[in-house]
Amino acid sequence: MSQPHPALDTATGLQSGADALQPLPDAARRSAIVQSHERSAASGLKATDTPELSPGPPSRLAEARARHRRLYEQAAPVMEMLFEQIVFTRSIVVLADSGGTILHAVGDDGFLERAQQVALAPGVNWSEATKGTNAIGTALFNEAPTLVHSAEHYVRANHFLTCSAAPIFDHAGQLLGVLDVTGDRRSYHPHTLAMVAMSARVIENQWFEDRFRHGLRLHFHPRAERLGTVREGMLALGPDGGIVGANRSALELLGLSLSRLRGLGLQAVLGCDVPALADHSRRRGDEPIELHLGEGDGAGSPAFGRVVFNTPLAWPTSGWRADPAPASTPAGKPSPTQPTLQGLEMQAIRQAVDNAGGNLSLAARRLGIGRTTLYRKLRGRATG
Repeated sequence: MSQPHPALDTATGLQSGADALQPLPDAARRSAIVQSHERSAASGLKATDTPELSPGPPSRLAEARARHRRLYEQAAPVMEMLFEQIVFTRSIVVLADSGGTILHAVGDDGFLERAQQVALAPGVNWSEATKGTNAIGTALFNEAPTLVHSAEHYVRANHFLTCSAAPIFDHAGQLLGVLDVTGDRRSYHPHTLAMVAMSARVIENQWFEDRFRHGLRLHFHPRAERLGTVREGMLALGPDGGIVGANRSALELLGLSLSRLRGLGLQAVLGCDVPALADHSRRRGDEPIELHLGEGDGAGSPAFGRVVFNTPLAWPTSGWRADPAPASTPAGKPSPTQPTLQGLEMQAIRQAVDNAGGNLSLAARRLGIGRTTLYRKLRGRATG
């Protein structure tokens, strides 16, 4: 087995050398760094290597950015917000794709210039295979938030850095990329990694909401006051009421994989079904719905949910009815137990407007649609 980097004293768990500033805080992280150093050595890298400075042809970066345009669009405003929190730390915020190629960087101009010296720039690849142990590459390999500080970097030229990175996952649990804050080692702060990890969650949730902006979503949490926060679980439901997507918080709260969630269904994991969600939304749309984590018979742990939808057209109609229909139905017309989708949509809209006391802006927010869209639908109803 290859030996770990000499700057790490694996017996004590402390960094050795003149640039060591912080101890490795726990055995798990110490083990992760040591294993990463072993992988770096096994790949043929040497601690004395000079980092590759070339970002490659501009066309390659342009192709990577085009391929990951949605990720960039969701991440860019979060990166700016994160940088505002660390503006005095001489650091930069970096977004890399799932292969470790840097797509975008924002931050301190002075440190950006120094970062260029180790090729911490768009277009350069920072996977473990090319740069050795580093927060971006190691977070991608382990699919977990990662701190790599000072001499914990495998390549000595990177020892002046302190880096905190967190992976970003999509609605199906696939790795999209990684968010990273890198700065001068003297700017190390123990809270940086938590800030990066939380920012990665914000990007994931925005990705999720954008991916399922049409249709029905159920947001939930065991504590009602955490609905609407970055920690709430999110489930996307298909036209048949099946679970088609889940954010990372949902998977953690339920302790299940997405494939398992899909197999079990909404009733089994949260003790409700889509008709119940629809009925609650019509009657008490401004109140959290009571759920039960893990049991369909109501015996599970209590939780609370909020229903978010852009159009009720995704809702199955079995189990609930729209406006009362005549006793007899002409041939070719929908039966009373199968109301039209347009009727269901207008019923949900009218109920939301009523619940909002006639405030159309508030109703639009609760429906998850734009105010202009709501106006258009209401005008269409009035003139139809």
